[in-house]
Amino acid sequence: MVVKVGIDAIAFYTPRYAFDLEELAKARGIDADKYTVGLGQLMMSVPPPGEDIVTMGANAAQRVLTDIDITSIEMLLFATESSIDQSKAAGLYLHELLQLPHTCRTVELKQACYAATFGLQLALPFLRENPDKKVLLVASDVARYGLNTTGESSQGAGAVALILSANPRILELSTESGYVTENVMDFWRPNYRHEALVDGKYSSKIYLTMLEKCWRAYQKKSGRNLADHDYFCYHTPVPRLVEKAHLHLLKINDAQHLLQAERVTHIDAALIYGRKIGNTYTASLYIALASLLDEVEQDLANKRIGFYSYGSGCVAEFFSGTVVPHYKAHLHSSYHRHLLQTRKLLSVSEYEHFYQFQYVEDGSIQTISSYQRGNFELSQLEGHKRIYKPVSLIDEPDFPTILSSSSKDDGHVTLQESTCVIAPGKLILSGEHAVLYGSPALAMAVNRYVRATVSRDQTPPQLPQFLLDLSDLAHHSQLNFQTLRHLKERVKNKYRRFVQGDFSIREVLQKPFELAQFALSLFADALNLNLTHGVKIKLQSELPIGCGMGSSAATIVSVMQAVSTYLNSPLTQEGIFKLALEAENMQHGRSSGLDLQVAFNGGCLYLQDEHIQKRFVPKLPMFLVNTGTPLTSTGQCVEKVAPLFKSQDLRQEFTAITKNMDIALQNQSWSQFCDAVHANHQLLNRIGVVPNQVQHFIEEINQFGAVAKICGAGAVAGHAGGAVLLTHLNAEEVGVRNLITQTASRYHYEITPITGEMRGVHAA
Repeated sequence: MVVKVGIDAIAFYTPRYAFDLEELAKARGIDADKYTVGLGQLMMSVPPPGEDIVTMGANAAQRVLTDIDITSIEMLLFATESSIDQSKAAGLYLHELLQLPHTCRTVELKQACYAATFGLQLALPFLRENPDKKVLLVASDVARYGLNTTGESSQGAGAVALILSANPRILELSTESGYVTENVMDFWRPNYRHEALVDGKYSSKIYLTMLEKCWRAYQKKSGRNLADHDYFCYHTPVPRLVEKAHLHLLKINDAQHLLQAERVTHIDAALIYGRKIGNTYTASLYIALASLLDEVEQDLANKRIGFYSYGSGCVAEFFSGTVVPHYKAHLHSSYHRHLLQTRKLLSVSEYEHFYQFQYVEDGSIQTISSYQRGNFELSQLEGHKRIYKPVSLIDEPDFPTILSSSSKDDGHVTLQESTCVIAPGKLILSGEHAVLYGSPALAMAVNRYVRATVSRDQTPPQLPQFLLDLSDLAHHSQLNFQTLRHLKERVKNKYRRFVQGDFSIREVLQKPFELAQFALSLFADALNLNLTHGVKIKLQSELPIGCGMGSSAATIVSVMQAVSTYLNSPLTQEGIFKLALEAENMQHGRSSGLDLQVAFNGGCLYLQDEHIQKRFVPKLPMFLVNTGTPLTSTGQCVEKVAPLFKSQDLRQEFTAITKNMDIALQNQSWSQFCDAVHANHQLLNRIGVVPNQVQHFIEEINQFGAVAKICGAGAVAGHAGGAVLLTHLNAEEVGVRNLITQTASRYHYEITPITGEMRGVHAA
């Protein structure tokens, strides 16, 4: 039986900046029709400093990997003719950024714009022999011809990523193809040049000649005629060349009689994205495919698409594939359209500034300024090394202004009557501890909250100070600005001693109420506040302290957000987040920021290297089991297990489990989700953060089909492990629920149903 192979997922990425060719025409004193009509090109994407083939490729690849088990990726093939290194494959940077398995082989392919197609054909026989594996194919390029050159209007930048697999969900590729190789000098770029050299007219002629030769070879092998193909995708240096090429194909098949409307149907949808992006070299043929699949409204299931791939120099190939039923469910159409619609249009001077930017070549340190970009950036060059990193994205939650306040001309703040906000707690679903070492984590906001109410102090003598009411902790304090500053310096000095090894983390903030005080001190100092009256802050919490439910983060966020809203402060959500992260470091020693992100954003979040993506909240019965406050703090647990995470194998195990759970969430496969919960628990038990009594409880509930795991740092001493998440696919059945409740009762554990909370910090 022949194994069906082809394209399982496809997505592209293009820079966040674009240049309108009408503006280029004005600047160069040329009739705009030469570009928009003569070339069929409307715009071109322009990469800013810090955006290159690696960052573009990583962004495209990240999108196609969202619902893929990365442990199945056996190869990463990176096609480009804009290589950044004469020796090292650009794909190796992607391998690290995307946390691909170490069993994934990675190479870079080069043959002008044809290289991605060779990667495709290289992968297909491998997949037929290994149908349980997948191949990640990335094509990424920046087309440069120089300012004020004839090729300037044919530039562009972008990347496309394909998941190739057996039994693909989008396009099944046929085995027959026609290919031709000839040595010609139509386009080339010697090592010592940053821009390509091109003989435009000759290259166009060769493009058409190779199309005819490849078609004849393909037709001979496949026995198919032109009419057997419903649509066509071409390598697209400029759209007008594609239109000429397709007309040439019609002529050599005696089909030039086709009506113009029918000719347009063959290729027009495939050109929509290319007209707006420009030339993307290796990526252009497959961006054309994405354009066709996204833009044709009718169902293309079982339609055959012909592909013409051409690489100057030259190698060319014609092949075809059939669209798989239900393909639309697996496209990234909305993402692609959003990319194109939200690009910033550059002025002529901005475009030329970006173009003329130079990376250092002498080994000195060069820090790259931040511009609008995707989820990855080239942040620095140092010692001839390129340093890439994920971009920290903090989604600003919708947070309404509850009551307005105003400022007088003397700078004093006029206070409103009261403001109340609530911030949710959280449970970590997967990735505890490992997230501190670069592995991903999943966390979910839950319907348990910290409430902060800020009001004007009405009691005489109404001094300009903060009154902190923490009734849950039996604590009340009055804090003026001088007291807050002294408190902040005292805590930060202790933290420095902790970093030096003189203190344990528990000695930095010794009392639970000190966290709220420190958060307030940071906030007041950042704003240089000058109050005219006293301000009362009352905190009420439904979250147990030190049990892994994010009580620290929810406390910090609720206090800062409530005071910010009450005072109508100019701090952005990102500014508040940075202050909150500093406060949480005082509590835990080293914070991943995950708890804070959940408190700010709500919902279910996937975090890796500070980058956040939202996920479905689990839709199955869940219970919170409080096994008691651990004897050891989060910081102590982190210190204890840190040596274990020097093992790359351990980090990879945590990563694989978290990604399996992520796939389960995206597919809403709750049995797979439960399997991942159990696997995560086993790893946590292995590193020694699950107390024996908690382990016995989990083993007992496993016997009747329930799964459970600790959802915080756990404990490295004592019997209590903090918060435990428990779930069972059939927990709504009375008998199952009774078993769960009775088992928890025998261990004297509190157990309550919980649900995910979609909202982050918000007005009460």
